[in-house]
Amino acid sequence: MNCAQMLIEGLKVMGVRRIYGIIGTSNFAFVNALYDHREDIRYISCRHEQVAASMADAEGRLTGIPGVALTHSGPGTLNALISVANAYKDGSPMILFSGAVKRKLRGSDGMLEANHMEIFSSLCRGVFRVEEADHTAAVLSQAYTLAVSGGRGPVLIEVPEDVWEEEVKVEAPRFRFAAEHRPPLHVEDVWKALEKVKEAKRPLILSGGGVAYSGASELLVRLAETLRVPVATTGNGRGTIPEDHPLCLGRAGFGGGNTVADAALSEADVILGVGCIISDLTSYEYTLPIPGELVLVNIDMEAMLNCRRRPQLPIEADARDFLLEAVDAVKDYRPPDRREWWEFLEGKRTEWRALVEQARNSDREPLSGARVIHELVHLLPRERIITVGAGTHLLYPMAFLPCLEPLTYLSAVNFGAMGFGFPAALAAKLVRPEREVVAILGDGDFMMTLQDLETACREGIKVLVLVMNDHMYRVLNIRQRVQCQGRILGTCHGNPDFAALARSFGAAGWRLEKVADIRPVLSEALAAEGPAVVDVVIDPEDLPPFNLEASLRMSMG
Repeated sequence: MNCAQMLIEGLKVMGVRRIYGIIGTSNFAFVNALYDHREDIRYISCRHEQVAASMADAEGRLTGIPGVALTHSGPGTLNALISVANAYKDGSPMILFSGAVKRKLRGSDGMLEANHMEIFSSLCRGVFRVEEADHTAAVLSQAYTLAVSGGRGPVLIEVPEDVWEEEVKVEAPRFRFAAEHRPPLHVEDVWKALEKVKEAKRPLILSGGGVAYSGASELLVRLAETLRVPVATTGNGRGTIPEDHPLCLGRAGFGGGNTVADAALSEADVILGVGCIISDLTSYEYTLPIPGELVLVNIDMEAMLNCRRRPQLPIEADARDFLLEAVDAVKDYRPPDRREWWEFLEGKRTEWRALVEQARNSDREPLSGARVIHELVHLLPRERIITVGAGTHLLYPMAFLPCLEPLTYLSAVNFGAMGFGFPAALAAKLVRPEREVVAILGDGDFMMTLQDLETACREGIKVLVLVMNDHMYRVLNIRQRVQCQGRILGTCHGNPDFAALARSFGAAGWRLEKVADIRPVLSEALAAEGPAVVDVVIDPEDLPPFNLEASLRMSMG
């Protein structure tokens, strides 16, 4: 058995079902070895490494098993760096296999050579090199452990071109695929945290990605219901409490937070954050006043202590472990009457709902993105997955398309990279084929990865792409108009006809410009047998509701 075959056997034991990649001379032998395992591991050949690695990222988020991407040495591997950074920032388990130049050429500064390990080290949980085939099982085992332990994240495994086919000489090498032991939960920490919440006049729970990744959403909802405490979420925490639940205030912070959740963060006297920290996003770059006492439960103590807004009570624990103990501890609890707190929050809710209602009933043409997404909601089942890129377009599903389950809204939250939404949708459909998957993207975002429409058509991946087409990088265009007295440069662009372009790839395509056509076109697109693209021509002056005051304060600060 050679190195490539050994890695494939390990991936099968790990539970890997797909590998996303691009072939090159430095990984040629690995792809050749995959040929004999086509029934067990599906190889998805992509058209750009950013797409391949983002697909692996999305798979890792959805399954908890590291998504796997394969790249060619040098330029191919560096093309994946943005996607690796997304996975690192959002705690997504991923393994990037990179080819490398032959061992005899290492250090010669030749073609295709780059110091992958140095370049990727700051954006990975670990970087590894298989110098000899006999080290294959040990390296893969170590990499897996780092990818799935603690805060989770991506790892890099570099394999020189001449090592893939080198025979493994050691007898029966064993894989050890296990996460590191979670930090032990101290029951007294749970009691301390609960006492602070019970004694608070204006308590708030902030639910983060750690709740989603640990599968603890039902426990979080039970705790909130027993305590009768409102819940706000971070970007990765969306859906950990259904956004139609009466205790859910929605997402807090920049990039889609609403004024209700933001006000709750500013007015709460005790905040119990589970599976999260108070990041620059949640706090509008720390310009949002958050004076309340902060209790944070996070598996990563370093993350809690390194953030600008440190907790008064940091609890190093897995979110699920904490919530299991907390739910049991409050089973006989009777919450006090906090009428003033709820009246304040309901007032904020009423104001926000009025803004949402006004926007989603818009009859303007060019279209309002709010109206389009509002109509889409009525056509989608509850069990849907929404993916987004980076830009103004993501504010529409934030405000008008409620997230009802954890890990059903996928976004490059903490890195903000464009180009994530479309590949994430492709992977989500492969992982969850029974679900409707919709990518809601800006035109600028889609232009960065649309070449992989060919991948979607070739692989028969049925996703719907809504392109919110305003012919500009609108976030920056707005800032130029507001902050630079209309000095517009580099934010307005021409676009192809995305519907015609989709059809040229073999996908279905529609151009949507009229209010009367919204529901019929979306219905047809959702019913398409394969990938479909709807080019939604929207009014660049149309802005969904968001916390304008906090956003302006952040941008000026």
